[in-house]
Amino acid sequence: MRNTLGQQPGQVLSGRYRLDTAIGSLGGGVDEVWRGFDLRLNRVVTVKAFAAPAATDQAGVAAFRLRAEKAAAVRHPAVEAMLDIGTAESPVFLVTEYLEGQDLKTVLAAQGGGLSVGQVTKVAEQALDAMTAAHAQSVVHGGLTSADLFLLDNGDVKLCNLGAGVTRTDTADPRVDLHALGTVLYELLTGVPPAESPPVPPASRRADVPPYLDRLVLDLLAEDPAARPQSAAAALAVLRESTGPALQPTANWQSTAGWPQANPSGSDSTVNDTAPAGAASKSGRGRLLAEIAGAVVLVTAAAAGGYLLHGGTAAKAPSRPVAAKSTAGTAASTPPGVSPKSPPVVPGWQVVAAPDFGVVYNVPPGWKVEAPSTGVGLGDASGNVAVGSNGVADISQNGPHYSECTIVQSGLLGGEGITSAPSGQLDSLGVTAAHNALQWANFGYQIGGVLPRTVEGGDEHATIGGLQAVVVKVVTKTKGGKGTACKPNGGTVYVATFSSRQGAPVTFYVFSNSSGPGTVSDKVLRQIVNTIRPMA
Repeated sequence: MRNTLGQQPGQVLSGRYRLDTAIGSLGGGVDEVWRGFDLRLNRVVTVKAFAAPAATDQAGVAAFRLRAEKAAAVRHPAVEAMLDIGTAESPVFLVTEYLEGQDLKTVLAAQGGGLSVGQVTKVAEQALDAMTAAHAQSVVHGGLTSADLFLLDNGDVKLCNLGAGVTRTDTADPRVDLHALGTVLYELLTGVPPAESPPVPPASRRADVPPYLDRLVLDLLAEDPAARPQSAAAALAVLRESTGPALQPTANWQSTAGWPQANPSGSDSTVNDTAPAGAASKSGRGRLLAEIAGAVVLVTAAAAGGYLLHGGTAAKAPSRPVAAKSTAGTAASTPPGVSPKSPPVVPGWQVVAAPDFGVVYNVPPGWKVEAPSTGVGLGDASGNVAVGSNGVADISQNGPHYSECTIVQSGLLGGEGITSAPSGQLDSLGVTAAHNALQWANFGYQIGGVLPRTVEGGDEHATIGGLQAVVVKVVTKTKGGKGTACKPNGGTVYVATFSSRQGAPVTFYVFSNSSGPGTVSDKVLRQIVNTIRPMA
């Protein structure tokens, strides 16, 4: 058998690597792939041959060697190990470890229609883990496709073709790899690549896609690099928290196994859109997470990098959440050391200062203003926290400490340091605002797993606190009954989304039941939105 580059079985390269079986071309700039044998160390290897750069092109060969050397420095269980390079003959070649299994392009073509949610989540976790290691060495793949992710026979995934023809080093933005991974994950979930920007949420094409995975893919695919996770490490931190701590990077799971929906300890973890430093405790019916000293830490702000996860419409959810008891709440006052830019915009209202977001806003008297690190969230039927925030203020049925059901709530998620959005960014901010508004509406206002009817207003391009932002309003109606605090027959959600200096948008939300004691009118909800301003 003779191949396109003139190689043939039995040929020995550099006096050491015997070519045994042609495997084919697997992308990543690789022209031929061979199952080979290292005659010096008596081991099976993979030999990847390249038509370009040509052996006669001295500059090309030098650049090829530099990429290979940098890629060889990346040592990680989820990264294909590079063993050697050959540039003294034509074609030039790389020698890597031999892997048993198939690349995901081949797997997807054979299986069709997408892979299981468990498989895709595992691919995301291990690929992000591998990217974190590569980017730390200033190695950016630059051309990632499903052919560059290899599914081993034991179910693990390896990132391949670092150092190949199109792979970049320190000159490329690592976020190009995140976008490429988003494309791969979208295809693995739906069977087809995303056809538009912004893409149709995977959950709208496939009912079993969980909210955390839907939101991760959408964020990775953000057209604006600043709207994507700012690092693979940030995305990985949030993904691991959303699926529970039982999954570790080197664990050997079966490829068909689904990921756990909650922490083994029984306390919910979260896919918090921002990364509150608070902790969580699970209540008896539904899940509203509040900061409990010594409980399970959610996601640290440093690890998540202020990374905003936003996503599509929720699937099934439990009944209206009962609030968890908070011991971390403080009096309704500005936290020590925090200076709001101005006194309350509405005389007599309370100041809510959220230093992590660089934001100040006001709420009416009687609201409980929690410590800025307090985290809250709403869970789905499986116990997964589907939407979360921090920097909260609220009204609950029996007092200020989440003793019963939440009637009114406000909070923040996303980046830090709000700024005025340029006109060209308002459409993308509108997508973020609409997704978050629907998440809070769907998970907060349904009974018995039945989602409420929702009426969404159009994007309003508004000037708030002197800054250009987008406001979305969603009104919900739940079937049956007159409505109570714990089982309201509907409510109103406002979401305002701002650009931020950090990159990830900052989203503010406020909602109120439409029935029961302590509710707040539509006029007051919008008045609260209008008080948002940057912190001094």
